[in-house]
Amino acid sequence: MIKNKIDAMLFDFDGTLADTSQDMVNCLNILLKKKSQVSANITEAKNFISKGAGGLIDFSMPNLEKEERNIYIKEYLKIYENNFFVKTHLFHGVTDIIELLVSKNYKWGIVTNKPGFLVNPIIKKLDFKYPPDCVVAGDTLSVKKPNPEPLLHASKMISCSPSACVYIGDDMRDIEAAKAANMFSIAASYGFIKNKNTIKEWGSDLIINSPLDLKKLIL
Repeated sequence: MIKNKIDAMLFDFDGTLADTSQDMVNCLNILLKKKSQVSANITEAKNFISKGAGGLIDFSMPNLEKEERNIYIKEYLKIYENNFFVKTHLFHGVTDIIELLVSKNYKWGIVTNKPGFLVNPIIKKLDFKYPPDCVVAGDTLSVKKPNPEPLLHASKMISCSPSACVYIGDDMRDIEAAKAANMFSIAASYGFIKNKNTIKEWGSDLIINSPLDLKKLIL
């Protein structure tokens, strides 16, 4: 359990705060159809969302040459940019947690590897009653998670000591970044995780099965 008093909760975006899987995989299938490839199954494909557009391309077309792969990634991102908010929604319980955080005077924010030109419009569409106190996107800095700098940058933005922050994510890189930033790390087992049996190996301070499990940490 948390040793220090916490003042803020920071969240990964895809697979932790928002379920973006249907839109992201649907856009992948639009690209695959265009390239005369077999459509991807969402149950399998969503496990690669945490690795971004490149991860989805590598999953569906694993033998591309580097140059062709880069072209496909750009094409995918263009498709997604035009179809990013069709079925995307917050995971059940997220709204309740944010409202509880705000009512208890905690700060909350988002730290994601998703580029700003994609994540910021989605955040706007989600129309949070209480908007995040900070958003650090994948292109905010020159480095991404698992580098701890995006998390440390977020803590500075909200004037909160890293040791008083919690970071929640659904990928091992999230946990690595949180630990390196001296934040309390939480693994979201409900996220986009290929093999949930490996979660304990990530070494997080806590594992949750639902966003609502965070209630016990908000005092």
